[in-house]
Amino acid sequence: MKKWLQAIPQMLLLLLFSWLGKAVAAVFHLHVPGSLIGMMLLFVALQAGWVRLTWVEAGAALLFGEMILFFVPTIVGIVQVPWLLGTKGLLVLLVVLSGTALVMVSTGVIAERLHRMREGKRRDCVERV
Repeated sequence: MKKWLQAIPQMLLLLLFSWLGKAVAAVFHLHVPGSLIGMMLLFVALQAGWVRLTWVEAGAALLFGEMILFFVPTIVGIVQVPWLLGTKGLLVLLVVLSGTALVMVSTGVIAERLHRMREGKRRDCVERV
């Protein structure tokens, strides 16, 4: 119970960032989901130190832990559309899997390059000293 009481204000802060992102998307007529803009704003706020990680950590962990509940309506919707379970469904699955693989590979490549860049900068700093 204490976990929930601590997480509720944190989830409200996350919701505030989501609403703020939706407002930004609506005002500037952006073709990007407002919730994504809100998460970018939260990232900037965390990096700038305006929001501390402890202010949202428990709420985010609770939401991630219960994430399957957010996908139940999607699963029910798929069952109601039988063509998704046939040949066209295999094509949709292929697109989803290839897109996921592409994102995973590109994220890994970028992370590795950033890691190498940081290591190179550290070596340069050590050599200068």
